[in-house]
Amino acid sequence: MTQTLSPPATGLAKSAWLLVATLPAYVAYLALALTTIAQQVHTSSDLTPADIDELGLAWLALHVLWVLPPVLAAIALMGVARRVGGRLPRLVPVLATVTFAFAAAYLVVNVLAFGSDSATWGDSSLYPWSPLTSLLAGWLGVHAATLVVVAALAKAGIARRTAIVVGAIYALYVAFEVLTYLPVIFGPTTFAGFLGGLPPFLLGIFWAALGGGLLKWRVTSGV
Repeated sequence: MTQTLSPPATGLAKSAWLLVATLPAYVAYLALALTTIAQQVHTSSDLTPADIDELGLAWLALHVLWVLPPVLAAIALMGVARRVGGRLPRLVPVLATVTFAFAAAYLVVNVLAFGSDSATWGDSSLYPWSPLTSLLAGWLGVHAATLVVVAALAKAGIARRTAIVVGAIYALYVAFEVLTYLPVIFGPTTFAGFLGGLPPFLLGIFWAALGGGLLKWRVTSGV
């Protein structure tokens, strides 16, 4: 049965494809990391200034690819929120802007790694700001935006099953991440010495699944 929908609920294809694109962006990051940094050290915190200088453009590309998926997701979520409508989704552009701001700060911090005079990047006073800005881009930005959007989609009956499943798993991911990293931020453990956490490409799977659900819903709904 074809659903009759109001105009704000239509035109989701572009946003859906942006959500899907986050997964290959993470794959590109992993491929580049495995062929560059992983060939030298276990984590980027172990790189010396000479190592970073040698990486050159590859170092910059790695960090651009790292923030590209959440930035793509934030742009997509703004598009979805705009079409779904409602009071809570109006927060999504603000949350997306927070994502962009912290993503930009993350890139600036890692560009400054070229001027580091510490023994390793992890020894630099700037280094903790790299993982911290990355985490805050999620916690205060795109993670919150994602949860708002999936709740709005479920309420509106748009790709409802996908929104509920992705939303539930995503909420568990965020809760685990917060519980994992808060002791690092406020405890004796340093980011340089921390090797825990969930694989970031899981976020690409969640966003791609949501995008795929929206594309499928458009086909079955005839919009």
